[in-house]
Amino acid sequence: MIRTSGILDGKNEILKFLNNTTDYKLRKYVEAGMPVRIDGGRWLAHEKNIEAWVIAYTRKRAKICDIETPSTVDDIVIDDDA
Repeated sequence: MIRTSGILDGKNEILKFLNNTTDYKLRKYVEAGMPVRIDGGRWLAHEKNIEAWVIAYTRKRAKICDIETPSTVDDIVIDDDA
């Protein structure tokens, strides 16, 4: 499909726009609020909306509680005061 005006038509275009991220990460981002429309199995998004969401999403700093052995996501804490 041909992209026009920053429209990402289909999950594969969205994955490519996100530097070929994994399907798992994309689903986690959508669960976290990434502005993606899924209608009847069709994925649709806009580059500018995703860029704005990533900027806001990465604004909160994460810090690793146990520097020597961070082995799970539970070892990462979001600093809400940042």
